[in-house]
Amino acid sequence: MQRFALVMAAALLGACSAQEATVPLDSEPLNGGALTSGDRAALHALDTAYVKAWLDPDGATRSEALLSLFAPDVVVYPGRGRAPLNGIEELRAYWFAEDFSPTEIEYIEHETLAVEGSEALAAITGHSKIAFVSNGRRIAQEGHYIIHARPDDAGYWRIERMMWSARARE
Repeated sequence: MQRFALVMAAALLGACSAQEATVPLDSEPLNGGALTSGDRAALHALDTAYVKAWLDPDGATRSEALLSLFAPDVVVYPGRGRAPLNGIEELRAYWFAEDFSPTEIEYIEHETLAVEGSEALAAITGHSKIAFVSNGRRIAQEGHYIIHARPDDAGYWRIERMMWSARARE
């Protein structure tokens, strides 16, 4: 009886593996919708504009320049496990709180590692370095970042999701 069970199991396994897997025709990759060279240039410009906005010495223009890069429904995941920030107003309160002195940026650098996606959604990944003074305390960090961007109604790429890691830099 045990021998019969083994023979039946082997026959069933053989029958299952003998069938060729077929790929449905509609699962072929689509060529349309890929990022164009113009999209890639605009996404690099978005990343550069983020860095440039932080370097603006005027806190008011820095705030407006930076926040204009984000979609209204943005979600930002700050480093070190902090709770997500939802929307422009939460970003404003986090980065530009009225009860704190303006953050002084010593330097900020982004090295873009990849720009990928489609005409509807793209990801920018990279390595970052930053040093700043906040409330009298100097902080220097480096890490990686990822930006998800999508075009707004006028066709301009806006940051819709952002996340970074940060470790102390000596």
